[in-house]
Amino acid sequence: MDNHIKYMSLALKLAKKAEGMTSPNPMVGAVLVKKDKIIGQGFHKKAGLPHAEIEAFNDAIKKKNSINGATLYVTLEPCCHENKRTPPCVRAIIKNKISKVYVAMLDPNPKVSGNGVKLLRKNGIQVEVGILEEKAKEINEAFTKYITTKRPFVILKLAATMDGKIAAYTGDSKWIGSPTQRKYAHKLRNKVDGVIVGIETVLKDNPSLNVRLSGKTADPIPIVLDRKLRIPLDANLLKIHEHQIVATSAQLKPSKAERLQNLGAIILHIKEDKSGRLNLKELVRKLGKQEIMSVLIEGGSKVAASALKSGIVDKVVFFYSPKIVGSEGISMIGELGISTIKKSLQIKNTKIRKIKDEVMIEGYL
Repeated sequence: MDNHIKYMSLALKLAKKAEGMTSPNPMVGAVLVKKDKIIGQGFHKKAGLPHAEIEAFNDAIKKKNSINGATLYVTLEPCCHENKRTPPCVRAIIKNKISKVYVAMLDPNPKVSGNGVKLLRKNGIQVEVGILEEKAKEINEAFTKYITTKRPFVILKLAATMDGKIAAYTGDSKWIGSPTQRKYAHKLRNKVDGVIVGIETVLKDNPSLNVRLSGKTADPIPIVLDRKLRIPLDANLLKIHEHQIVATSAQLKPSKAERLQNLGAIILHIKEDKSGRLNLKELVRKLGKQEIMSVLIEGGSKVAASALKSGIVDKVVFFYSPKIVGSEGISMIGELGISTIKKSLQIKNTKIRKIKDEVMIEGYL
């Protein structure tokens, strides 16, 4: 079992090399082993490129290693359906006469979901499922949500003082978090397809919403909640990004809509909810149709409250800095209308991490 964990751990490490690059596909790593020696390894780099199993086979062939009779460790069940950009990996596994396959997790895609394992077993290949399954599920939590619901996985990220304030009463918020914390926040951006902010953030801070890291993959697409279509045409995010999404309920003025579209913006008309805010459930449905698999919400307290009230948030990531500003500061989350503690939103599977003098807490709704 120790060797199985060792090889699957390597496969998971390989899979994570493609963070932020494979959407709308999952991250997958694969390791080929023969006589307790690694003879090939690989990972899925990008949608449309070879899957992890094929990369591992090609690596073994390049090294002139014989694949016949080898054992394959793969983080996700090998695909078996034809309706996609690349041939099914099950076919290649059978053709290369792999003797045994260890799978971390079954593919949540209804087109696969156990059928790949069945086909391998039908062709005389031994298959075992479940080694480091929870870790495999964690790295592909966004893919699982998207492939089963056609809606993006939504992360709410907030940075606050120890007493839960995102700004002083004047609105000043620079800088609550340290450079180290902000770097970690950019790593979160690097993993998602889109970043949601409210129009007030755009008007006040004029953010770029890009990833400022060395070795970044690609910038997420900015998604602006702009009910009255107030976004300035010279906003940084319109200049920096090739495409943007502007969600609005306003009647579009042809001149402004055309100029936004010329700058690369996709305008999504979203209905308002009972409180007069954009209906975020409708927004995530439409984002799913745009093949956006994951989004990070970086708005202020009103956007955070709206997202939580609408029930679209899957995961929270809260950073707390060792500062105190008092009750007159702006709370990290606006009004939720919760009258009793019993009705409060429950966060599950929490993890706490110390980042120098700051604390990061993440968990799931």
